[in-house]
Amino acid sequence: MQASVVISYYKNIANLEILLLALKNQSSKNTFEVIISEDDDALETKNFINQQQHLLPFSLIHVSQSDEGFRKCKALNRAIAASSTDFILFIDGDCVPHKHFVKQYLLEKKPGRVLYGRRVMLSERFSSALFINKSFAGLTIFNLLLKGCKRVEEGLYLPFVPQRFKQKNKGRLLGCNMGIFKKDLLSINGFDEDYIFARNGEDSDIEWRLEALKNLTFYSMKFSAIVYHLYHVERNTPEIDHKNNLILENKITQNNFFCTNGIQKIISNL
Repeated sequence: MQASVVISYYKNIANLEILLLALKNQSSKNTFEVIISEDDDALETKNFINQQQHLLPFSLIHVSQSDEGFRKCKALNRAIAASSTDFILFIDGDCVPHKHFVKQYLLEKKPGRVLYGRRVMLSERFSSALFINKSFAGLTIFNLLLKGCKRVEEGLYLPFVPQRFKQKNKGRLLGCNMGIFKKDLLSINGFDEDYIFARNGEDSDIEWRLEALKNLTFYSMKFSAIVYHLYHVERNTPEIDHKNNLILENKITQNNFFCTNGIQKIISNL
């Protein structure tokens, strides 16, 4: 087993079904386990997983917790602790991985690297068809353009494009598409569970803390590790963004890359 694929999940069986089907169709076989990191403890999820277990070619682990508001970071830390490999791929429960998603991450997996990718934003029309057909044959650049999808350039599969031609801006890490060695996550105490507002604050936070280690290289997976974001109504607000930004600014000011509210306490209780 070369990697653990962690799915950050909350209350959407239809999305989860599509995502597991896409993982079942990965070109890289028998190389990964899948961990569903549920920020809830829903009976519906448990029943669905029990039905799926025997249909999947990979080990499926379910990590859950009571629903007490946005506690994604705690759920992620629990998933990291439950993983049995040294390398962890993260994907959100509203995203669908390209068939070579795992393959490309394993090809670029090297000590000292933090790997990161982006996502195509599927339109409502395209997402609806995907739920009905349960087929990924339509995930072509032509169809993405024709059906009103956004960030379509992120769907170009050109794995031999050199790093020097890939954009390397700040805000690189997105929880929907990144790969990090477990030891590097443990060295910063995993995800900071102080982030209790639903947005991307935890992604920016994990990025600056990994950068603080000074011994890691951020490596773009653009044109190789592709994910497609399923359409849904945006639930975040400027107020939530502001709250997360204040938390992040305070953390950076303190300059404590080993967060105080992280994975260590979970591992200590195992």
